[in-house]
Amino acid sequence: MDKDVIHNVAGQDAEITALRRENETLSQQVIKLIKAEGKLYEYQEELDAQLKEYKELYELSKKNNATLDIRKIFRQTGEYIIHNLEYERVVFLEQFDYGGSYTVCVVDGYYEQQEQAAIASLVIQENDPFLVPLREGREFLICQEGCVQKEFVEYRARLLMDEYLLYPLGSSQRPHVLMAVGNSAGNAEFYRRVRDGERELLGVGNLVGLLTSAVENYIFYTNMEAALEQERLAEAKYRGIFENATEGIFRTNIDGRILSCNPATATILGYDSTTDLVETIPNVTQLYVSPQRRRELYDLLRGKQDVKNFEVEIYCKDGSKRWVMMSTRAVFGEQGEILYVDGVLQDIAERKRAEKALLELNEELEQRVAERTRELETANDDLRQIARQLESAYLDLKSAQSQMLQQEKMASIGQLAAGVAHEINNPVGFVMSNLNSLRKYTEKLLAFIKSQDETIRDITGLTGERQMALLESLAAERKTLKIDYIAGDALSLIEESLEGTNRVKNIVQNLKSFSRIDEAENQPTDLNKAIESTLQIVWNEIKYKAKVIREYGEIPIIVCNSGELNQVFTNLLINAGQALLQAGEITIRTWSEGDSIFLAFSDTGTGIPPEIRQRIFEPFFTTKEVGKGTGLGLSITYDIIKKHQGDIEVTSEMGKGTTFTIRLPVKSGPADKKL
Repeated sequence: MDKDVIHNVAGQDAEITALRRENETLSQQVIKLIKAEGKLYEYQEELDAQLKEYKELYELSKKNNATLDIRKIFRQTGEYIIHNLEYERVVFLEQFDYGGSYTVCVVDGYYEQQEQAAIASLVIQENDPFLVPLREGREFLICQEGCVQKEFVEYRARLLMDEYLLYPLGSSQRPHVLMAVGNSAGNAEFYRRVRDGERELLGVGNLVGLLTSAVENYIFYTNMEAALEQERLAEAKYRGIFENATEGIFRTNIDGRILSCNPATATILGYDSTTDLVETIPNVTQLYVSPQRRRELYDLLRGKQDVKNFEVEIYCKDGSKRWVMMSTRAVFGEQGEILYVDGVLQDIAERKRAEKALLELNEELEQRVAERTRELETANDDLRQIARQLESAYLDLKSAQSQMLQQEKMASIGQLAAGVAHEINNPVGFVMSNLNSLRKYTEKLLAFIKSQDETIRDITGLTGERQMALLESLAAERKTLKIDYIAGDALSLIEESLEGTNRVKNIVQNLKSFSRIDEAENQPTDLNKAIESTLQIVWNEIKYKAKVIREYGEIPIIVCNSGELNQVFTNLLINAGQALLQAGEITIRTWSEGDSIFLAFSDTGTGIPPEIRQRIFEPFFTTKEVGKGTGLGLSITYDIIKKHQGDIEVTSEMGKGTTFTIRLPVKSGPADKKL
C-alpha cells in the first residue's frame, strides 16, 4: 500500500478516537448539567417554600404587632401553626404573675369534645422536673414517636399529644409562657411529623423568636402601664393630701419668697386664697412677730438639720397675732447652698390659749392646795388622835376576843373533862389491877429463884439418890407456886398493861392536839386524821346516844391551823350530839372537788327552826338554857372557817336533822390574823 495512503488512514483513526473521547466527555458534562439543573429546581422549590413561609410569618408578625392583647396574639399564632406549619394541635400555657404554675390560656387544632375539657384544665407546676432541662438552658423539649424518657412520655397523656415540641417564651430561667405543638397518635401521619432536623425545626424556631419578642413587649408594656398608673395614683393622692390637708404645707426660697402653698396655709394666716397670700407677702420675714426666730430657724436649717415642732408667733392678714408650730427641711444644691425650704404649718393658737388657761388654773389650784393642805394638816392632827384612840380600843377588843375564845375553849374542855377522865380511868384501873397481880407473881418467882439457888448450892458433891431427892423437892415447890402458870400469865398482864397505857397516851395526845387552838402556826394537816382525833376527845359525850358513820374520802393535805379546826370539829360534833334527843346517827363525810375540800357533819336530830337559822352564827346567840351555853360556839366556828378562806353552810329540816357543810381551799392557808 502507498505510504501516503497508510499515513492518511492512521490519521483518520486518531481523529475518530479523539472525537469519540470528546463525545463521551460532552455526554458526562450534559449528564452533570441535567443533574445540576434538577438540584437547582429542588433548591428553588425549597427557597420558594421558605420565602412563602417567611412571607406568611411576616404577615403574622404584622398582625401580632398591631395588637397588645396577648391572648389575641396567641390565637392568631395558633391558627398560623395549624394552617401553615401543619401541626395538628397547639397549646399555650401562661404564668405572668409568677404564681408557681402554668395554666392553659389558648388551645387550637383538632380536639374531640371530651379532650377539650381535659386540655383546658391542664396545669404544669413551675418546679416540675419535666421543665428542668429548660431551666438549665435547653432551647426546647422534644418527644418523638420512639421516645422512652419517663417525664416526656408521661406528658403525652397530659398534653394529649403522642409527639410534641415544647418551647419556652420569655425569660429562659423563668419563662412567662410555654408553647406546645404536636400531633395525636391516630392523626400523626396526616400532619407534619415532629422531627429534630434543622429543616423541620426552622419554621417553629423562627416563630418562637417572634413570639418571645411579643411576650417581652407585652410584659414591658404591662409593667410600664402599671408604673404609670401607680405614678398617676400617687400624684392624685399627693395632690389630694396637699389640697385637703388641715395643716399648712408650703415651700419658700432662700429670699423668703413663697413658691407654693396649700389652702390650709392661707386659712391659718387669715388670707382668702393661696393667690392672695403669695401676692400680698413678698417675703415671709414680715410674718414673724420676732424676726430673730426666723434667723434661729434658718441657722438650724443651714446646719442641715430637719427642724421639728418649731413654735413661733406670726402676724395674720388682719394684723392679729397667732401661734403656729412649723416642721421644716431644707433642700440643698451641689455647692451646699439652700435652694428652697419645705415646711408644714400647724395652728396651735387654741393649744396656747389652753396652756395659758391651764397655767392660770394651776396657779389657782396651787393656792387652793396650799390652803387645803393647811386644813388637812389640822384635820390630820385630829385624825391621829382618833387613830390612837381606835388603836387602843382595837387592842382592848382583841384582848377581849382572845379571852372569849379561851373561855369558849375552857367551856368545851370543862364539858369534856368528865368524859376524858372516865376514858382514862378505865385503862388506869385495869393497869393497877395487873400491877398488883404482877407484884404477887414476882414474890413467888423470887421465892422459887431462891429455892433454885439453895438447891444448886446443896446438890454439889451429893450422890445420885440425894441429888434426885433435891430435884424432886424443887419440882414440887415449882408446882405449888404455879411457876409455869405465872410465866404465861405475866406476859399477858404486861401486854394488857401496855395496851392500857397506850390508850391513856392516845387520849392525852388527842387532848394535846385539841388544846392547840391558840397557836398561830400553820402546818400540813390530814383533816381525816384531825376529825378522828377530835372524835376520841368528844367520844364520851356522844357514844351513848349516837352511832357515828364515817365516810372519809381521799382528800389532799392542806396547810392550816389544826388546833383551830379541831375546835370547829368539836363544836359541830357536840352540837350534833345535843341535837339527838334519843338514839340516832351522826355522819361525817369528806371529799374533794377541784381546788377545794368539803367536810359535812350531819345528824338525825330535831333540826333548826327556819326563823333562827339566819342567826345561829351570831355571837352570844343560843337556844340553850341559861348556864348551859355561851352562844359563842358556832360564831367562833364561822370566824375560824372564814379565817381559813373557806365557807360554812347549814341545811336543816325539822324532825329530820341538820347538816353543816364546810368548804376549805387546798392551796390557801389561813390568814395570819387571829380571831
